[in-house]
Amino acid sequence: MPSRHSYKPCRHWLVLAGVVSFGLAACGDGSRQETSALPPIDYDDVLRSRISVSGVSSGAYMAVQAHVAYAEKIGGVAVVAGGPYHCAEGDVKTARGHCMKGAGLSAEPMIKFAEDAAAAGTISANDAIRDARVWVYHSPADAVVSPQAGDALVEFYAAFVAEENIERVNHIESVHGWPTVAEGSACDEQGGEYINACDYDVAGELLRHLYGELQARADEADPDKLIAIDLSAFFGSGSDVADEGFAYVPSGCATATDDCRLHIAFHGCVQGAEFIADRFARQAGFNEWAETNRIVVVYPQIEASLFNPKGCWDWWGYTDDDYDLRSGRQVAGASAIIDAFVSGTLLHGLSVP
Repeated sequence: MPSRHSYKPCRHWLVLAGVVSFGLAACGDGSRQETSALPPIDYDDVLRSRISVSGVSSGAYMAVQAHVAYAEKIGGVAVVAGGPYHCAEGDVKTARGHCMKGAGLSAEPMIKFAEDAAAAGTISANDAIRDARVWVYHSPADAVVSPQAGDALVEFYAAFVAEENIERVNHIESVHGWPTVAEGSACDEQGGEYINACDYDVAGELLRHLYGELQARADEADPDKLIAIDLSAFFGSGSDVADEGFAYVPSGCATATDDCRLHIAFHGCVQGAEFIADRFARQAGFNEWAETNRIVVVYPQIEASLFNPKGCWDWWGYTDDDYDLRSGRQVAGASAIIDAFVSGTLLHGLSVP
């Protein structure tokens, strides 16, 4: 496993904290930013429709957690090779057992948990989810996370979301990972970086479902518009989220985000920067669509730790018991990124080509 400190993205791109290029300033001492409280934001239907999340594998579970906990802010969620909310019930054995293997997996306990948590105010009100756009991809050939997990996820969302807002893709034969048009390993080659060339544009398909009609994707994304940004202000100690993440910022969105969209993409296990540098952010396929449709894509990164050696997002409780509630360290950080984007502070001062 590479050293968690061997990859330093601020050597190569602009960073939010300094807004300078490599050679003009050092990376800094790693101290966290001090931020002032943002004024309350009214997340009406129009604003919420501009905000979406997605993820693959552990990142898929994370996307669901962020969405269910903060549905009043997030209008759409896309899930690749994941399962239902609160599947693991805070137990790693349950996560590795029926959540991944699928045997005996039913969404009913998760639906009941979400109803009780909403009543207690620890996640969004269930009504806030009803108009969400939901896109679910699960290959019938996935040998890591059973397709039954995808079945249970659809069952979970069907309890809360209007049927016409849910799209399911389960007919494409691909291994466990993130399918692309042409990037990554062969579509039937398991492992490696879990990015697979399947002649299928997952990023484009999910974005079209989440946002509706889009402009055609760019032939190529501008590599200089994928930058490293400081996310340390949003994730507290013990979150396992790296201080630096990535963002693709299309022309104009760094200075005025009023008509720009935000998509947060959560990588899977062993896909963080310490494992594969910025290749998930570059190869997932989002940036080409972002370029022509004014979508800011943020890629937060997980670091490996003693209890999380593969750098997975927390979907079983390694950070705390409230990992999938509004107060969970990673979930709350995702919400804070959204607030900062909407308020205009997330990208304030960035100089993007």
